[in-house]
Amino acid sequence: MKRFVTLGTVGFLLFTVTGCGGPDALMREFIVHLNGYAETLEKKESRDKQAGALERVKSTIEKIDKLKLSQEEREKLITKYDGEFKKAKERVETAQKTYLMDGGVATDFPDLFGGFVKPK
Repeated sequence: MKRFVTLGTVGFLLFTVTGCGGPDALMREFIVHLNGYAETLEKKESRDKQAGALERVKSTIEKIDKLKLSQEEREKLITKYDGEFKKAKERVETAQKTYLMDGGVATDFPDLFGGFVKPK
């Protein structure tokens, strides 16, 4: 519970301190939501909570897509947050594997990273 409250607080602060939803704020929000999704898997929370966390990740991706960044701007953004993004991505992938190995329901985990990282 402490982790969830801390994660929510950090996400809220990052979002409000940087202004209204520019690329940097959205990228931080994306990373926070990825970690939140991984946490629901790690704790083996209900499917509803996992679906909610996953929906927050997807909505943030949609917000980033609505900015219509050029490929160059998108690459700069990804490069700027590369370390944090990689850690979050690895955490999600590890949590998915562990969840399934520990007897979690085998569902299709969506590819959250392909559409965001690769050019459209």
